[in-house]
Amino acid sequence: MKACVYRAPGAPLEVVEVPDPVAGAGEVVVRVKACGVCGSDLHAAGRNFRLPPGTIMGHEFSAVVETVGAGVEGLTPGDPVVVMSYLGCGDCEPCRTGDAHRCRSVKLVGFGEVPGAYAELMKTRPGSVFKMPPGMDFRAAATVEPLVVGLHGIHRAGLRAGESCVVMGAGPIGIVTMLWARFAGARAVVVSEVAEHRRRLALQMGADAAVDPRMQNPAGAVEKLTGSGPDVVFECIGAAGTMAEAIAYGQRGGRVVIIGVCTEEDGFQPMAALSKELDLRFSLGVERAEIETAIATLAAGRISTAPMITHTLGIDELPRAFAALSRPTNQTKVMVEF
Repeated sequence: MKACVYRAPGAPLEVVEVPDPVAGAGEVVVRVKACGVCGSDLHAAGRNFRLPPGTIMGHEFSAVVETVGAGVEGLTPGDPVVVMSYLGCGDCEPCRTGDAHRCRSVKLVGFGEVPGAYAELMKTRPGSVFKMPPGMDFRAAATVEPLVVGLHGIHRAGLRAGESCVVMGAGPIGIVTMLWARFAGARAVVVSEVAEHRRRLALQMGADAAVDPRMQNPAGAVEKLTGSGPDVVFECIGAAGTMAEAIAYGQRGGRVVIIGVCTEEDGFQPMAALSKELDLRFSLGVERAEIETAIATLAAGRISTAPMITHTLGIDELPRAFAALSRPTNQTKVMVEF
């Protein structure tokens, strides 16, 4: 099969032929239909993550079941599916009860432990596979994984209807966090983003305001809309310094939720958070119910991720596009389609 492979930090990805995966007992091989390029992929391919050479990245994807191994039930070749970014052992109690994300031996897809979906075929297990509802298209389905990341962040925040928030960053994770905050009944959602085209996209997709933090304090923009500062600040950038920035935006007694993945050392002045009695939370995991909610909500058209998919391409174009994404660009979500 054809796959796009990582070689070394700073080196371009390579499209090569690799052996087709084979489904063993309790395993499923899927044929990838669409896979999003995630900011975490860009971080992982940098110099701070030490991604193993030969890694096939890609963890935001939809597919069609190709083959199933012995003992697999409920999945048939030809089924359209969403495949999640984790892989359980398949034998423990959480795996047997459908909660593979809670497996103590869980592995991440596309970061060296499990080959990902920058490839025509990918091998996984049933606990990571969710059937797509009738009529759902593969491009939308490939945004379920980032949608779940945003939804989990909303749950970690305990965001309630009538509260206000700042969302730092209008990349895909910031956008989906904003969508869920709006869906949850937030009184005001202000997006903080330095790139003008992303601020426009945030406004198009439902933000009450989108500000350049170099020019305007986003917490002040919330206060202008509501009369008080943000109840929650969502950090969706994942760069050194942004955690301290999020704490600076928080109001007394508020919550700060870190969703962005920073792969280098970072810190903040504890007194800055202590003086405001901030609740600092980190968000990474997913829950099965969140995956099912994201799929159902997206399929029903109650949330749309389509506007954030700004570019689509084939796997042969991925190395050049991946390199371009490491520099300032007008792209938001780039989707590889097969």
